Amino acid sequence: MPFDLVNVLPDTEAFASLLRLADEIRQSRCLAFRPDHCLETVLIGAYGPRDRRSCFGFLYLLIQVIGSDEGRPPIPLGPGGALLREGYVEAFGVAPGFRRRGIGRRMQEEALSLCREKGCYQIRSRSPVSSTENYALKVNMGYAIHPSDRNDSYFFLKTLAG
Repeated sequence: MPFDLVNVLPDTEAFASLLRLADEIRQSRCLAFRPDHCLETVLIGAYGPRDRRSCFGFLYLLIQVIGSDEGRPPIPLGPGGALLREGYVEAFGVAPGFRRRGIGRRMQEEALSLCREKGCYQIRSRSPVSSTENYALKVNMGYAIHPSDRNDSYFFLKTLAG
């Protein structure tokens, strides 16, 4: 199935259709989240070729200094003593009728690529225990899993630096 991945900006037709999907799969509250510690955000949408009216998948990525979301001191181990960064997937979803077609994997691969470009040490996400399809995708992509003490969920972590 052909589709385009698009960096979605607010106040566009693509953004409006992405919000409709987020409402449908009950993740719109996650898209409104932009913490003060966040260095940058990226919103990726999956659309039919040259059609931005119908979004069938999205991924919301936060770029942040590792530990900043938990109030931890930064780790200055990057190149030249730079603070270690990570990508954190705040929201991720594919419309039910479009699942198992490679859309989620492509969005996750795009997030990995963006994190590498931005010098992130790792990428991380958290998913509720009910997201078994997401678990299979992450495990197949080489993520480590750790139970979370929040919201009956699991953390997924993948180191990017080698």
